[in-house]
Amino acid sequence: MDNERYQAELSVLRNRLPENVYHFSGINTSNPFVLMAARTNSRNVYTIKIELGNFPMEVPKVFVMKMLKTKDGEEMRNCSATMHTLQSENGHTRICHYGSTSWTPNVSIYKIYVKCRLWLEMYEAHLRTGNNI
Repeated sequence: MDNERYQAELSVLRNRLPENVYHFSGINTSNPFVLMAARTNSRNVYTIKIELGNFPMEVPKVFVMKMLKTKDGEEMRNCSATMHTLQSENGHTRICHYGSTSWTPNVSIYKIYVKCRLWLEMYEAHLRTGNNI
């Protein structure tokens, strides 16, 4: 992500979210990322990590910074079409938020955040009902 795009993303986030909700790290390195706090309607807070190494040209990897479990207590480590997860890494559940065919470089970090926030709402609904995401 070049500096112009970084500044544009910062501008959007500053207009949409409190500054204590997101933190960029490693922007001028080969492993940049942003950590974001997402509070669900049930007041639970999750930390989301969006890896920005090839952003915006490729779909960024997004992780919930812990290993989530299904209603049945199974760790959400593997790819699951019904749960919209991808293979976990480093003990963190990876969220499927965009398919490669629907990705465009115009997608903002804020839009990724919104989709992940919706995913978390569906995850919590799954914990209550056992229904797939």
